[in-house]
Amino acid sequence: MIPIPLRPILWLFLLVNIFTVVFYRTFLSIETDPNVLLIGNAYICILTLVSYWFMAAGAQSKSTVQFTSSVYGSFLIKMVLAVLIVVIYSNLAGKKMNSNGIIGCLFIYLIYMFLEVRGLMSLFRKD
Repeated sequence: MIPIPLRPILWLFLLVNIFTVVFYRTFLSIETDPNVLLIGNAYICILTLVSYWFMAAGAQSKSTVQFTSSVYGSFLIKMVLAVLIVVIYSNLAGKKMNSNGIIGCLFIYLIYMFLEVRGLMSLFRKD
């Protein structure tokens, strides 16, 4: 069973993939490589799930230092790995790098981050 805070993240992954596949030709017509969006979406989703796991584990710790370290470490690792993949892609693609696809992935990254923080906040709510 998938934990409730992770469901919006997985729904977003599915919706972005469906949207990208359905509008594949439209993305090509506006000079946005849909393959960059699909691969970026998968990469960002995996990063978000791993980041969520680290932060949820840190939330269970009794020490404030461990909690703070897990939160900052998780965000830092996620951001560094996201930048690293963009740098690797830009070096491999050279002049064929698709800037529109990278900008689209940036917006996807922000939505995933919002959903991740919202899911983590739900762990701390006392209903």
